[in-house]
Amino acid sequence: MPPIHERNLSIAAKGKAKESVHWHLGWWDLIHSLEGTRRPVQWSKSSVIFTPHESRAYILARHFPTSRQFALPSPPIPLDNYEPATVISLCPTDDWLFAYFPGNGCPGMGCVWRKEAQLDNWSLRECWPYPVGGGVVTAAWTCHHREWVVSETGKSSRLPPLGPLAPYANPLLLLVTEAHLLHVYSLSPYTKTPPPTRAPLLQPIDPMHPPTDPESVGKIGGDRVCVKAAIGLCYQYPTILIAMRSALLPSQTSTQAFQSSMDLGLPVDLGQPQPSEAPFVQEWELWGEEPTISLCEVRIEYRPGVPPVLSRPLPPIHHPSSHLVELTFYCPPPSHAPNPPLSIAPKADPKGPQHPLYLAATFLDADDYTSIPKSEIISYTFVNGLPANFWGLKSETIRPSQTKVPCFLLPSSARGGFLAGFLDAGGLLPRRKSKSQETIIGSVEMLKPPDLSTHEDWESVPILSHAQHGAVDVPVSVALSPNEALVCCISSPLLGSHFAIQALPRRISGGSSSVLTGHLYGDLSRHLVAAIRAHYSPSDVVHALAMPMLPTEVTVNTLYHALTTMEADSYGLMDMWVGELLGVATEVYSARTQRLDRGPEQELCAARRQTAHEIASLSACCGAFDSCREGDSYDLDAVWQLLGMTGWIIEFVEKLFKECIFVGERPEATASTPTPREGVSTAGKSLDSPIFLHLVHPYALTRLKAAVEHVKRFHDHISRLPAKGEESHIAKDVLLDITEGIGVDLQLVGPLLAEIMQETKGLDAQNLRRSLASCCPVPALKPQIRKIVNKILPSKAIDRARLFIKPTELTDGVARLALSEPSAGAQSASLREKNTDVVKKSTLVRNKAASVCVRCGGRSDVAMGRKMGMESALSRWQAWEKNWQLRCVCGGLWSSGL
Repeated sequence: MPPIHERNLSIAAKGKAKESVHWHLGWWDLIHSLEGTRRPVQWSKSSVIFTPHESRAYILARHFPTSRQFALPSPPIPLDNYEPATVISLCPTDDWLFAYFPGNGCPGMGCVWRKEAQLDNWSLRECWPYPVGGGVVTAAWTCHHREWVVSETGKSSRLPPLGPLAPYANPLLLLVTEAHLLHVYSLSPYTKTPPPTRAPLLQPIDPMHPPTDPESVGKIGGDRVCVKAAIGLCYQYPTILIAMRSALLPSQTSTQAFQSSMDLGLPVDLGQPQPSEAPFVQEWELWGEEPTISLCEVRIEYRPGVPPVLSRPLPPIHHPSSHLVELTFYCPPPSHAPNPPLSIAPKADPKGPQHPLYLAATFLDADDYTSIPKSEIISYTFVNGLPANFWGLKSETIRPSQTKVPCFLLPSSARGGFLAGFLDAGGLLPRRKSKSQETIIGSVEMLKPPDLSTHEDWESVPILSHAQHGAVDVPVSVALSPNEALVCCISSPLLGSHFAIQALPRRISGGSSSVLTGHLYGDLSRHLVAAIRAHYSPSDVVHALAMPMLPTEVTVNTLYHALTTMEADSYGLMDMWVGELLGVATEVYSARTQRLDRGPEQELCAARRQTAHEIASLSACCGAFDSCREGDSYDLDAVWQLLGMTGWIIEFVEKLFKECIFVGERPEATASTPTPREGVSTAGKSLDSPIFLHLVHPYALTRLKAAVEHVKRFHDHISRLPAKGEESHIAKDVLLDITEGIGVDLQLVGPLLAEIMQETKGLDAQNLRRSLASCCPVPALKPQIRKIVNKILPSKAIDRARLFIKPTELTDGVARLALSEPSAGAQSASLREKNTDVVKKSTLVRNKAASVCVRCGGRSDVAMGRKMGMESALSRWQAWEKNWQLRCVCGGLWSSGL
């Protein structure tokens, strides 16, 4: 076997010597697959990636796409006595997490965390010990959660629940242990978890003699231990299928006896007969993986008088050679998913599922460790036979791989099969002077069950790896993103663990770039619609849309296609989804602003992001005033919070009218790219400015008009308050400070906006839809914007002198006016926005803890998780505030500082 440096380096000389460095796949790159030491990884619906620490017994979490991470609370155990987690499993509802930590010569520990109000706030709820020889191998969850899917025609529907259901809508945690036992836990957010229900997986369950976790029991040849397992769940069906791979390991009793007899520190009695070495030689030959895959059918159903868990072993599958690396099930979603009302729970089909269940297994044979391991992927098709309703093996398909080695296998419901990663035998490393230090080490393909052929509708994509010191990072652990748009790959910790986000196969376009672009935003828009309806984080889709090399037109088309799909399938309730889409648009344009180089396109994306966030904020302010309204008056318990919103709304209206005056008084500025003053954004001095979306789109204009009417009504109510107490005096004084010297007449702004609304009723729906998707009016709406601006300019609702010059600015002299220093004014506005509560629009208290929105970056003290009493004991403002404890005005989740 040649040295490593000779195999990794080759110098080709032709004329002038040129360096050509190659890498070659070796057994050391696959050591984690061969030895079963892969690190688990999970990608949550809220876009948090959970991984175990490389050497300690606690869990790390990283919010994607940021690089900041936090740690879950450590279990109350001596961390030095436990190894890093080998199992991590997330509940489909995204609020429970399970992890198992093996013990170093002591029982292992399984822990369950529950998510609190904030994204990075988890509490440790339960800890369960597991004896030596009975540790957890794999885990799965079942609950009443139902996934949203969007067909190619744009029809949205919800799939039935996956797996058996528990009473009281509690999630079920299923654990398979090394002792071939199934543990079923019913978790409740309010009470302590009762002891689990256990079922043996190698023999039928006996209700009279429930199984127990064996300690270390020596058997002939050794201990039979489960080393690999997979749990197969079916839609709307109480029966699950469990596949297991076992290994025969030396029993602790025989090992201890052999070690004590061979202890050279003890005297040996030669008169006693010595044990023969033949039994140990025979046992040594038996140790290792068994040549079978054990199967067990388990029924979990809660009915009176019947044990909740019943197991029935099935005939095993014989596979005599190779090393099993991966086991995974895939259940195809129903072709016509039912979508009953939420109040009606779907009933289980007594005849069993009407579709098959696929089991895929990856095998590697390293042979003598001098060549590429022989590999193959085998697909097993199971059907539920009638009339016995027992699962049975229908077919078996083998896909050998001669030139490539499979490195991961993931079921994908969105693509209808298995996502398989294949590693090349070798390749070319990037040159040292190259800007990019990434190279292609393989490809991701879409495999179609049951024959495992490459799916003809999906093209393969390359696997990129970081190259360092003549070696590449091979993916060791992988996880799909929440909307199956990306995959997270984690390399071996031996070379320094790296996070890599890889693209997944896209639909085959047929060769035309325009068709490719159409397929791209068509697929991404369906993922986006499903994420919005399910309230999942769309960060993986946003990551794809925010790539700098992707034209902005593709981003706009994706949002437009999603908006069109939702509008056609909203049953007349589109307004409830527009706010969600605007929140996604805020995240998309914010991500593009951060990744684009400084220039006109970046400024335009920043203005679009600002417009989308302002519409969402106006909607939130209207909700606050509506909640606190009592006819023509308002709840005085919330007077100070409403005063803060009043000031923000007035400032926004003034800002909008300023833009109208800038454009109206400078007709030459109607071009798409005007020549602005130094320090002024090019996105805000023309009819193309995104801010004019507030005056031309009915959704935004309606909320602007409602907010102004609330401010006028609130102003009149506070002004009429009798001077009976100190609080009313202070409230009047504060309101006077806010409204004194403003550049608009609140009495006339409302009627002016009502006239503008009448003129926008006949606008083209497609232009309005595309304007909302781009958060900027389309060119076809320029004549309407010009007409609106011409109506605003002569209106008596505007006082130009007070609009541009404030009394507070005159105190420092004319030279300090913001109008004469636009760049300084922009900086002060940015600082003011940073110090403003994103929900209440009031000033944040300095040195006080505040939650941070992971989508828009806004800060607020609303979502600090305060404890509240009964709903009837809450004031109107507190009841409204409670609705925003989980999500920001833009729909983003809260964190404590991500």
